[in-house]
Amino acid sequence: MRLDPNQSRHRTVIKRVILGGVSAAVLLAGMLGYLWRASLQDSLITLSVASGLSLQEVRIKGRVNADYADFERNLEPLWHQSMLTLDLNQIHEKVAALGWVRGAKIERVLPSTLIITIKERNALALYQNDAGHQVIDHFGAVIDGVRPEAFTHLPVIKGPNAPQHAKEILTMLKKEDLLFTDVWSLTYQSNRRWDVYLRNNIRIQLPEKNAAAAWSKLAKMDRAHRLTKRDVVNIDLRVPNKLVIRPSRARSSKGSNT
Repeated sequence: MRLDPNQSRHRTVIKRVILGGVSAAVLLAGMLGYLWRASLQDSLITLSVASGLSLQEVRIKGRVNADYADFERNLEPLWHQSMLTLDLNQIHEKVAALGWVRGAKIERVLPSTLIITIKERNALALYQNDAGHQVIDHFGAVIDGVRPEAFTHLPVIKGPNAPQHAKEILTMLKKEDLLFTDVWSLTYQSNRRWDVYLRNNIRIQLPEKNAAAAWSKLAKMDRAHRLTKRDVVNIDLRVPNKLVIRPSRARSSKGSNT
């Protein structure tokens, strides 16, 4: 049986109207559902704050050198916010950006506490360059925001690329702890070797190779003969199996008059 063309077109129009109505209904239902969920979410947040689920306390664990005021400035906008909406990833980014912080863990403890556990960077030395002094860590990185005058007990290192090699040389020098207590500063020479300066201004020239053996040999001789307590200005260890001592000018002049 053939359908009347007019009837076919009429049915097509009806289908389009029905489909359009269904789509509009689905869209409207979706919008209403979204608005309902958003309203419910806002209500829950308001209710959580009213019931005490808001940030009231921050505990910081592992802090030694980091300034507590830096944490306060970063977290101040979060006080009294709902614990349910705190963005822990964002808080982690803010904490990790602080100069002393090497690593951090952020925990939300209901009803009202945020626990921040940090791992601090270790101050290794003072790096001296044209800009002044900067505190560096064991990886040779500058610790931002640190006052170098608070770390004058640390050895001073100088020279291009010295920070990257500071941990290695200082670890070696510390093996002779008695001699190391007199170390004041170190200069990295030509990206190859180190000159070590003691507190009495004696310079010790370490060799490029086998520096550890040379340093240990000097420590042994110093214990036996107190070389670093004598009136000398330079101890050269660069030549294998040799130790060259240069006396001070005052001592040399005095010796020439006798």
